[in-house]
Amino acid sequence: MDRKMISKIVKASGVSAGEMVLIHFWGEDADKEIANNFIIAVAELGATPLLLQQSRSINRDIFLAAKESCFGEQYFDLFTKFDAVLDVFAYRPVILGYEIDEDQFTLYRKYMAQLFSKLMDCKRFTQIRIPTAANAEESGLDPQDFIQRMERAYDVDYTAIYEACRQEKDRFEGAGNVLLRTGEDCELFFELTDRVWHIDAGDGDLPCGEIYIAPVEDKTQGTVYFETFYLDGAKYDHVLLYIKDGRIINSDRPEVMAYFEKQPQENSVVCELGFGMNPNVTDLCGYPVLDEKMCGTFHIAVGANHMFGGTNEASDHIDFVGHGTIVL
Repeated sequence: MDRKMISKIVKASGVSAGEMVLIHFWGEDADKEIANNFIIAVAELGATPLLLQQSRSINRDIFLAAKESCFGEQYFDLFTKFDAVLDVFAYRPVILGYEIDEDQFTLYRKYMAQLFSKLMDCKRFTQIRIPTAANAEESGLDPQDFIQRMERAYDVDYTAIYEACRQEKDRFEGAGNVLLRTGEDCELFFELTDRVWHIDAGDGDLPCGEIYIAPVEDKTQGTVYFETFYLDGAKYDHVLLYIKDGRIINSDRPEVMAYFEKQPQENSVVCELGFGMNPNVTDLCGYPVLDEKMCGTFHIAVGANHMFGGTNEASDHIDFVGHGTIVL
């Protein structure tokens, strides 16, 4: 990812002159140039950047030595001063990646929990996955394929995506319910009363490009068809889900239903309806971070939605992406 693309991303995230911006960087010193380019891009917009690096190797050494008295409330209060957080990761965040004594690891977990409780209170919190071989591991894609897909998804006209998202949001605004038609005769009804549509056009979870809403949790009813369905690392073709009172109650694929039967009830609640708006995501690959942004697709999710206006708290949030038509 070059400086030009990083500058586009930082601008799209909403950084403006006079702001205090934290670059929260997950990566080793070998990847530090990425963080440096984000610092430069923030400064170019007239804002003040500050870097906090979360290196696995450095954190291992810190928390092998740390005491209970380290990282008190005074430290965490420092992070209340920021207007925005750019959460940039060259590899999967939070995971330490090293075995350390359980007492020391408890200190690490406590540190991360307290830190994120402060960071999430900032006006804007933007997650930015860097196209690296390390991040490809989570996607299940070949590293080169992952990098090419991610760079293409990032290299967009962010102003145009925002405008397209705004127009689509306006189309749905005020609709108390919608009907999703998929396959030959599948219909899925969503109740949206008093719920709010959100736009992700660069200031949320990147790569960006979607509008989404938390439907009323116990009102989704009907059936939905997916030509391709990814779940728990497996790919299934031609899958039907049966949904009643907001929960997945059956599927024509026993393997799919077996998965949900093992989950807590809240993890099978339909928690999101969204539509992809990124023109540079052109085919489904099984990586939800990309797939749900593909133009011309819908996605529903099961699990947690209390982060964007819903009431369902769950341990997971899993997206399923398909093609269909929507009726207001």
